[in-house]
Amino acid sequence: MIKIYTADQADSWNKRVRSFSDWDVYYLCEYAVSLMLHGDGTPLLICYEDASSKMCYAVMQKDLSNDARFHDKIKKNEYFDLETPYGYGGPLVEGNFSVNSQRNFLNEMLKYCEEKNIISQFVRFHPLLNNSKYFSAITESRYLHDTIYMDTSSDELILKNMDSKNRNMVRKAEKYGVQIVQKPIGDYSAFLEMYRDTMRLRGACDYYLFDENYFDYLKNSLNDCSTLFYATRNNEKISGAVFLYSRDILHYHLAGTRSEYRSLAAGNLLLYEAARWANRRGISRLHLGGGIKENDSLFEFKKKFNKNGRLPFFIGRTIFNHTAYNKMLDIREKADNDFDRNNSFLIQYRN
Repeated sequence: MIKIYTADQADSWNKRVRSFSDWDVYYLCEYAVSLMLHGDGTPLLICYEDASSKMCYAVMQKDLSNDARFHDKIKKNEYFDLETPYGYGGPLVEGNFSVNSQRNFLNEMLKYCEEKNIISQFVRFHPLLNNSKYFSAITESRYLHDTIYMDTSSDELILKNMDSKNRNMVRKAEKYGVQIVQKPIGDYSAFLEMYRDTMRLRGACDYYLFDENYFDYLKNSLNDCSTLFYATRNNEKISGAVFLYSRDILHYHLAGTRSEYRSLAAGNLLLYEAARWANRRGISRLHLGGGIKENDSLFEFKKKFNKNGRLPFFIGRTIFNHTAYNKMLDIREKADNDFDRNNSFLIQYRN
């Protein structure tokens, strides 16, 4: 049986999420709402339960008429699609969510999506939960790239798993007087400036330039699941990172460093100390994520923190309405002679 929770049912939403032993912060209603405020669509928690299993996952429902590529070509509320929130998601599962259960769930989803004019869904699976297998009969899945995690179950293991050059970088930062301080997420003003400057330097698109409203919402609604670390030198904040966390997982969420201090290895020391903080809280894993592209400089930086810490990251799609999906491709093709309807995007009309 399928059940859908909306953002105005936050207590029921979060109660359902926390009923799973491996729940994570990315599944909480408040996290989804933070992305709604960022313009990512309407949050939903999709749940399914049968005699042998239960399952849930969070999505953002997007009106395709709000996409600039379709804005003047389809009516408002004519077509929607679903996408798991920025970060990592996919199904939380308990029990035997068998292929038969998956197919029963899909049949119910097809009816729901037909009623709601939902064409497709895009899923970012969770590397630490290895949960793409639970949607094997529902999605067309694809390996995208690896991510990196740190085992934070002991201080000794944190240091042991780092490569020797990275340990030297941590010592270098300490030698140059870099210190790490933890602050509540509300102390974000210095971080926001260095983060946005870092994103611009990397050529990131506007989507990643989170603003004050986003951080204010984290402060007011996710204060118990978020924290901020600064690297300082001579009492000056030179690097920072936002972390999100649940009972057993700490996520490296956003980070930035003032460009004139990049040579001091402040980010290396910051991540090392954040991992040690996780250990003190009883959190056994720090997920660093991956790069923007496979094996890019960001990934190379992260993998130095755990030489044994590679995890595969999978994405997936489900097409609920093939006729409407092809209509979106036709619209793109008609409007843009360079558009290839057989492009490599999973949701091809969004390329």
